[in-house]
Amino acid sequence: MRKSPLNERSQGMFAMVQKYLKTLRRAIAFGYQEYTVGASLPYHACVSYTRKNCFALDGKDYRIDPALIKVSRGSLMPPEDAKAEKVAEGIMFSWRNNSHISSAKLWDRAFIVIHDLDNTTVEWVDLGNTREKGEHLLKLDPHYLNKSWHAYLAFSQENAYSKKRTFSDSLYLGVI
Repeated sequence: MRKSPLNERSQGMFAMVQKYLKTLRRAIAFGYQEYTVGASLPYHACVSYTRKNCFALDGKDYRIDPALIKVSRGSLMPPEDAKAEKVAEGIMFSWRNNSHISSAKLWDRAFIVIHDLDNTTVEWVDLGNTREKGEHLLKLDPHYLNKSWHAYLAFSQENAYSKKRTFSDSLYLGVI
């Protein structure tokens, strides 16, 4: 049976999403914990979000726009005035302490994800420094310092009773 052009495009987009998210799979499992419902896994929620929200039109072709990817999603207050820059030891992430605004707390922990432009290597920190601290140094091996990275920052907060984590939507900080 012959596939329609629309069906072929849809399958092609799905294949692009699967390929793109493959190296981010473990980080996504952490960042989408709030979306574990029944048999639905965090990865499925991320695939669904990415298919619906992360494509850009490049001429006649579609491509995934890394700036639209979310490595975490949730209701927690996101980072404010965040930036990332390369330093001698790795990548320094910084943000404004917006604790006590909405759901943000001093003890919220940074969730940092970087992946290279070829999407073959990923580095991430699930429980980084607190929101109050305002910065986190992601140390990198010297051979990684010359690479360019897509950088993302989010926060997570642990519920003292259930021990489950609530997340903010991740913020794309650009190519570092």
